[in-house]
Amino acid sequence: MTSQTTTIKINPKRILIGLLAMVAAIVALSIYGQKIRFFGVADIRGPWHEFLIDQLMQNFYLDAEGNITTFINALLLFIPSLLLTAIGAWKVAVKDKFRFHWIGLALIFLFLSIDEAAVIHENMIKPMRAIVGAEGFFYFAWVIPGMVIVAAFGLVYLMFFLHLENKFKLLFLLSLGIYISGVIGGEMISGYYASMLGQKNFIYAVVASLEESIEYIGCSLIIYSLLKYIDHYLPEGITFKTS
Repeated sequence: MTSQTTTIKINPKRILIGLLAMVAAIVALSIYGQKIRFFGVADIRGPWHEFLIDQLMQNFYLDAEGNITTFINALLLFIPSLLLTAIGAWKVAVKDKFRFHWIGLALIFLFLSIDEAAVIHENMIKPMRAIVGAEGFFYFAWVIPGMVIVAAFGLVYLMFFLHLENKFKLLFLLSLGIYISGVIGGEMISGYYASMLGQKNFIYAVVASLEESIEYIGCSLIIYSLLKYIDHYLPEGITFKTS
């Protein structure tokens, strides 16, 4: 059997535009669905209309778990894991000094994807709240160990970050900064509103939807940054050989 070579060319800008358009649509659907939940609709025009309304309220709410938006978020986090695995394999092949850092990043994003689907970090809220008695900005108490993990990540990856070219320093710093600000900072803001107002009101629903959107935007920018990195160092595209 003869071997075949397949080359994949990518357009990072188009992919980013598509991802951001998807995020905007999801946020709009999430907020609109919660507007219906708390303020109702003029009338229900048959069972299919009721079905669509139920989907808006449940499956497209960004702060809910186990719905369509959860799947999309998990998928968005899995894509960087795949891209980082491809970069890591290339770095291993050329025996790059930081090859294990790339592989480590691939594993981190794989875990983040699994965590999003399995709701692991949310399950830490009650035990952490029992330990620290958190409220206000720390109402969702998992952010406390989350901040420790982010700080440790920064220390471990400091030299890796410094070795990057300046334009990739900026891209990765911006994308990771937006993502982490959504994951930690946005969750703290949502926690404040949840602590003050509860979670079953339209104000919290809007805040939570916007907070979650920052994570989506950050992850989209991470994907864009990795694609730009691949496009810069492998301008001929990613090549796969099959026998």
